[in-house]
Amino acid sequence: MAVRSTVDFGHRYRAGWHVLVGAVAIPLAVAIAADVTVALGQRLLALTTLAVIVAWYAFVAPQAMENRDERWGVAYFAALAVAFPLLLAIAPMGGALLFALCPQLFVMVTRWRVRIPLLLILYAELAWAMVARVGVSRYTLAMVGVSVLVPMTVTILVGAYLTGIREQNRKRAALIEELTRTRAALERAGHEAGVHAERERLAAEIHDTLAQGFTSILMLAQAARTTLPRDPTAADGQLDILEKTARENLAEARSLIAALAPVDLTGRSLADALDRLAARHTRDTGTRVEVSIVGERSPAPTGTDIALLRTAQEALANVGKHADATTVRIELGHGNGLMTLNVTDDGQGFDPATIRGGYGLLGIRSRANALGGTCTVRSTPGQGSTVRVELPMPQSEQAARSLRPVRDLSSTPDH
Repeated sequence: MAVRSTVDFGHRYRAGWHVLVGAVAIPLAVAIAADVTVALGQRLLALTTLAVIVAWYAFVAPQAMENRDERWGVAYFAALAVAFPLLLAIAPMGGALLFALCPQLFVMVTRWRVRIPLLLILYAELAWAMVARVGVSRYTLAMVGVSVLVPMTVTILVGAYLTGIREQNRKRAALIEELTRTRAALERAGHEAGVHAERERLAAEIHDTLAQGFTSILMLAQAARTTLPRDPTAADGQLDILEKTARENLAEARSLIAALAPVDLTGRSLADALDRLAARHTRDTGTRVEVSIVGERSPAPTGTDIALLRTAQEALANVGKHADATTVRIELGHGNGLMTLNVTDDGQGFDPATIRGGYGLLGIRSRANALGGTCTVRSTPGQGSTVRVELPMPQSEQAARSLRPVRDLSSTPDH
């Protein structure tokens, strides 16, 4: 992250560094060339030295600014410390070049214990050039104080400011990178949670629809195989039921793939879907199923309707596999902002505390919890069982129902 902030600072403001060096070097070169008090050969040597310093900047400074290894900066300024005295010995006005060179030090070198010695060397060279040219005197010392100590102090202050900016850039880059990693992690976690939830949803849907349908098909096929030698006509009827069940299962599979509402709810209310479910269960198992509806029927399939239909399907499947019941009663009611579904059988019952694992009751509870509802199972061995699910009605549906009178409807499928 330190690399990133250094690269950003050095690269982003590269044009500014070029302008600064050019703004100092070009007028300085013009001034040296125009100084007729200096011999032509010395002027040419000073201009050549200045050109070498500028070329050294052009080839090395960008790398030193963008490289995380401050040894590049140390090497860059070490070479300048060799060439700079030569320029000052010929043209003391070359000291103006420090205005362009010293700020670079605080970008190329990160440690103050390395910066300060390099800075002192450059300004000591400037002080030496002034003393060597004029001699030691109070005036010279005053000029050194004004021309060396004041600029050096200002340079240190500017360097501290640049260091603060770079540190802020580094921290900002670190924060942005951390936020980026956190967002990526949250996206991955959200995606994984979504995949897991979708897998669980599909597992529950398959268990409540396709698996139960295949179980019915298997039972009908076994029954037809047993009946066929004795009574081909009865077996033919069983095969018709088997074919119809297979078609219904196929429709459920297509509906599941297309992420549509259950086939029984397509174009029908939940009450009608429960009637069809009851009739189908009676047809396939011979167990009488009664449906009782209290309140206004739902006008269209909703997530709540789907959850209640799946609950009824799973409860009836458990009755068929475990209860050995003769009658099952499904009660659907609306009231107090809740939709309730009770599936009660007169079978052999069980101890709810002994039930472990499986998708059945777990799937019912998961659907109810996902919609903010509850699932309760009451059963006693030998006395049947009841599965009760309560789900909150959507607010819009509650408002609509509050404007309509409540009706008691009961339906028992024809067998």
